[in-house]
Amino acid sequence: MSIFPRSSSPSAANTRVTVVLNDIQVPFQDKRVLSLVLKFVDELKPDEVVLNGDVVDCYSISDFDRDPLTKASLSREIREAGQLMHRLRNIPRKVWIGGNHEDRLRRHVWKNTKLISGMDDKTRAVVVTAMGFPEVFGLGEYGFDWVPYGGLYKIGKLTATHGSMVRRHSGDSGRAHLDKYGTSVIIGHTHRGGITYRRDVRGVHAAYENFCLCRLDPEWTQHPNWQHGFSVVHTDVRSGFFNVQSIPILPGPQFWYGGTRVL
Repeated sequence: MSIFPRSSSPSAANTRVTVVLNDIQVPFQDKRVLSLVLKFVDELKPDEVVLNGDVVDCYSISDFDRDPLTKASLSREIREAGQLMHRLRNIPRKVWIGGNHEDRLRRHVWKNTKLISGMDDKTRAVVVTAMGFPEVFGLGEYGFDWVPYGGLYKIGKLTATHGSMVRRHSGDSGRAHLDKYGTSVIIGHTHRGGITYRRDVRGVHAAYENFCLCRLDPEWTQHPNWQHGFSVVHTDVRSGFFNVQSIPILPGPQFWYGGTRVL
C-alpha cells in the first residue's frame, strides 16, 4: 500500500495532482536528491508531471567557458534525460517546458546555418525541425508534450513557465514574473525557493519560485544562494483553483509531505 494514499471521495475525484520539477540540469543533477524525489513521485502517483525547464544543461554547446575535462557530452545528456523520462513513463500526463538551457540547442543551430545554406526551403525546414529539441531528445517517444522556452502552460488557474528574470532575494524574482504576466505563476530559473502574494480587484495571486534539483557546487560560481526542492500542486478541475505545496529538501536528503518524513 502506498504511504501517500489517494482518497476515493467525490472531492478527490475532482482534484488533479501535479508534480513540478525544474533545474535538474542533467548531467549535473544531484543524484541523491533526484533519486529521493523520483521515489516519492513513484509513491504519490500524480496525475501529471511538469518538467519546468533546464532539465538538461546542454553544456557542450554553451557559449560560456567550458571545463575541457568535463565529460558532459550532448549524447550523455540525451541518454540520461531518456532515463529520467522513462522513469516517469507511468504518469498519465507529462509536459516538458523549455528553459534557457534547452534553448541553447536552438541557438546553436541558428548560429551554424552553413550546413543548410544550399538546401531548398522544404528540405531546410525538414532538417531544422529534425534538429529541434523535442526531436533530438526524443520527447515524443516517452509521451512528453513540449512547450518551447518562453511558452506558458496552465495548471488550472496557475501558469507554469520556466522564467527569464532573476532578482537578488528570495521571492523577488517571483514578484517580477507576477508583474509581467499579471496572474499566478510558478517558475524555475532562480534555483531557489520563494513565494510572494498580491491581492487586487480580481482576487489573490501568487508567484512561486520552485527551487532546483541540480548540484549546489557549480564550476562557474562559488557558494550560490540556491536550495533544493520541488512542488506538488492540487487543482480543482472544475474551478481551476489550486494549492501549491512548496517542498524544500533538507540535508540528508529528506523532506516532509503530509505529515510523513521522506528519506
